[in-house]
Amino acid sequence: MLHRLKSFIVLMLYFVSAFLLAAAAAAQDLKAIEEGAKKEGKVNLYGSMREDEAKAVLDTFEKRYPGVKIDYFRSSEDKLLSRIMAEAKAKTYNFDVLITTAAAYTKSLGLALKWSPPSTAGIIKDLLDPDGMTTPVYINTNVIQYNTRLVPKPDVPKSYEDLTHPKWKGKLCLEDSDFEWFVGLQTFMGKDKALELFRRIAANQPAVRNGHGLVSDLVAAGECPIAINNYGNQVARAQKKGAPTDFVAINPVVTIVAPAVVAKNAPHPNAAKLYANWITSKEGQEFIVKNGGRIPVRVDVDPDPPKLTRGLKLHVAARLEGKELKEVQTLYRQIWQGR
Repeated sequence: MLHRLKSFIVLMLYFVSAFLLAAAAAAQDLKAIEEGAKKEGKVNLYGSMREDEAKAVLDTFEKRYPGVKIDYFRSSEDKLLSRIMAEAKAKTYNFDVLITTAAAYTKSLGLALKWSPPSTAGIIKDLLDPDGMTTPVYINTNVIQYNTRLVPKPDVPKSYEDLTHPKWKGKLCLEDSDFEWFVGLQTFMGKDKALELFRRIAANQPAVRNGHGLVSDLVAAGECPIAINNYGNQVARAQKKGAPTDFVAINPVVTIVAPAVVAKNAPHPNAAKLYANWITSKEGQEFIVKNGGRIPVRVDVDPDPPKLTRGLKLHVAARLEGKELKEVQTLYRQIWQGR
């Protein structure tokens, strides 16, 4: 008995020592990165975050790390990737960090650095990139949004099947590029069953619009009583402004990860790593929740409101590329827009 106890104590001391050594090494690495970042003086950040939201985040980072400025370039995902590919072709590498839901595409282009920031230890494991080339920053959960004034409680949909009811004809809407959600439902429902369901919902003639913010506004204004799909944080933002809207999350919830990628050929590699680590740290994650209404990726940071993820089973959507993406786009438009 005494021998077993001694063995257990020795084993525990080994694990504690290993943990402390790893923590010390990470702290030392981060210090070296910070010193290198101050010498480089700036970060070229590419992203799709709104200018007003980005300014608050970037100002906070610059105050946290004096001497390291951020040059932010904002555009749509397609334009960001086109710019990055054009730069790579010309071998004029400008971006240090890319943060957008399409960032993982840089992996197949050979432009992503294999590097995991120390902050990765606090991120929800199921969201992590197994290749270690991207780091989750925030997530988008796909939910059903509805207008609380126009949809009585007894009629609030409890499943996607409920949206096939004829009473919703002409009262539904949908974003025009929810391809990951479209494929995600097929993954765990089965392709044939999911497509048959989509076609039955499409029989109710949903209005198809561009932009999740616009879809949320249409629901809040009562122009569209129910959005077949929208992002949970878009609904939460509208609620905070007093809009009569809420959401229903159907488990498993198709979840889209927006990661950070540090460029393989970053002109400011240390500053890039410093920003990627900060934005995914507890401090950075709390800030994007408070100031941007984003859904965080850390186990020690809750979204606002907590129900955005609490009790939900998150199903991480596969990133679509190339031929597969084009096929999905074609099928999506055939079903929802009849073309």
